[in-house]
Amino acid sequence: MSGQHFDTGRDALDFIDVLTRLNDPQTIISSLRDKLASFGFHAFLITGLPETGDRIAPLVLLNGWPDGWFELYVRQNYADDDPIAAHCKTTTNPFVWDEVYRQEVASARQQEIMRRASDFKMIHGFCVPIHNEDGFKAVVTMAGDRPDLSRQSRSAIHLMSLYAHAKAEAAMHGTQGHCLTVREREVLTWMAVGKSTEGVAEVLNIRAGTVEAHYQNAARKLGARGRTRTVVEAHLRGEIQL
Repeated sequence: MSGQHFDTGRDALDFIDVLTRLNDPQTIISSLRDKLASFGFHAFLITGLPETGDRIAPLVLLNGWPDGWFELYVRQNYADDDPIAAHCKTTTNPFVWDEVYRQEVASARQQEIMRRASDFKMIHGFCVPIHNEDGFKAVVTMAGDRPDLSRQSRSAIHLMSLYAHAKAEAAMHGTQGHCLTVREREVLTWMAVGKSTEGVAEVLNIRAGTVEAHYQNAARKLGARGRTRTVVEAHLRGEIQL
């Protein structure tokens, strides 16, 4: 692994701060590539996943895969049988490729996909599935030959991946205007700094149930699921400031 990896706190937040100021997709790709390289990842992709028989190319937001691999992946229609892609649709939790792929029980087609990926030095990987209130939405997937997959690195990459996906989507499709109420923004701001539901209720002098209702309303408006994703969306859209 080359370079010096991030701490899970300040350095990850510094990268997010830089990312929020970028608008050009190619600049976002370059920035994300540099950051992931410091963890030992040389390949990454931010994309939706197609239904069986559909094409993946129209769903790609940012393509940081090695030259030749994306073309091969599309030409061979690997998305239909990719075991890593399939697992992304079944979980909301980030995962290491080795946690879900077992060669001894994989089909011949799955083994072919993973073997060809390794030809491009995509041997060990990490995935961050992105889900919204309607279910699976996209994935940030990355790979290298000897990446840093420590617990602390995974935590930092998880947070940065959520922001990178949201930023990529905004750059490609544009963002909506402000949509949250003042109270919803207050609730999310306190959640962003680590307050629990009860902690937010105490600070704002309202009931915990009311806090939860404001959070749920904000998540619905932003099309997000989970506190981290909701805070990410709110921050990137300028609804709250960290």
